[in-house]
Amino acid sequence: MAAAVRVRAVASWLLRHVKAILHWLLVFAALGYIAWELPDLLREVREAGHELAQLRSGWLLVAVGLAVSALVLYGEMHRWLLLIGRHPVPGRTIQAITFAENAIQNTVPVVGGAGALAYSISRLRRRGIDAALASWAVVLPGALSTVVLLVVGLLVIGVAGWMPVWFATVVAAAVAVGTMGLWSVLTHAQVLHRVLLGLVHVWRRVPGTCRSCRAGWAGMPEATANRLAQRIGILHPTPLQWLVLIVVAGASWAADYLALHTCATALDLGATWTTLALGFLVVQLSIALQVLPGGAGLAETGLLGVLLASGAPPAPAAATVLVYRLITWLGLSVAGWIVYAAQIHLTPAHGHRHRAGGAEDEPELPPGTVRGTW
Repeated sequence: MAAAVRVRAVASWLLRHVKAILHWLLVFAALGYIAWELPDLLREVREAGHELAQLRSGWLLVAVGLAVSALVLYGEMHRWLLLIGRHPVPGRTIQAITFAENAIQNTVPVVGGAGALAYSISRLRRRGIDAALASWAVVLPGALSTVVLLVVGLLVIGVAGWMPVWFATVVAAAVAVGTMGLWSVLTHAQVLHRVLLGLVHVWRRVPGTCRSCRAGWAGMPEATANRLAQRIGILHPTPLQWLVLIVVAGASWAADYLALHTCATALDLGATWTTLALGFLVVQLSIALQVLPGGAGLAETGLLGVLLASGAPPAPAAATVLVYRLITWLGLSVAGWIVYAAQIHLTPAHGHRHRAGGAEDEPELPPGTVRGTW
């Protein structure tokens, strides 16, 4: 009897502190991964010591600024989508979430990608943003950025002569048109309703959701799916808004690429822009594969292989790879974890409110704001 009481007491304590426990597990996992990678980084720094001594600090500062700008531009996509969804959020808040999201994705093993999305959505939910809009604002920028990189990458490969220009153009156009077609299908009223209805049926069986709220919406899956479909229906950007989002996504990738180009300039590497572009695409592919968080190991090997294959001197090439990855992977990740530590304590909590039938309240807009514009 006493043992059962102790078990229940421990279980109750765990439930009350589950968020704090998950928070620290996330931090320890990331710190452990960085500590595991640190010896290799220090060894590479020692080996590149002579080349690093020749590093031009002015260009290094420019590279850091470009890398930060790339992440800031990506965060702006989040903010503008929230504005389209009629819920403006301060830029500093979105940037803090974006930096922390980037750190989680690039340093937490196994679940970094999913954990980063869950973190960002939960941060927005704590600020009173409904689940549909929060998920939209977090997921869509990543998907849009991936498509933009794929299309631009194919065009760059064609211009650089690595495949026929006509073929690269046709494939890039097919990707763009196919993406637009898929978007049209997924956001079609009937298709969207069926998808959401299936998600409602799945979600009502997931433990841990509020029982009072679940009793309202889970008992009326059709009505809940209709309500969600209507909520998502107002989140369609106009053609001009799509154009701006695409341009910002492209600018984010361009700033990241220019950070690599600037690192090469700082070390007098002398590689052509096409070689650096191919190396940049290899790095992004390595990160996307998620073999290890942030593409660690695979990204450095791939970029160095491209540079050496182009005839670049080994020492400056290795130093360029090291400096670029120290800035864009380790540097931004450390900055993100500092922001994460502050956010977890400083972000105001948004108290849970029971809603009859699971209905979401329409978010309020500041005075003078016109709905559906930004």
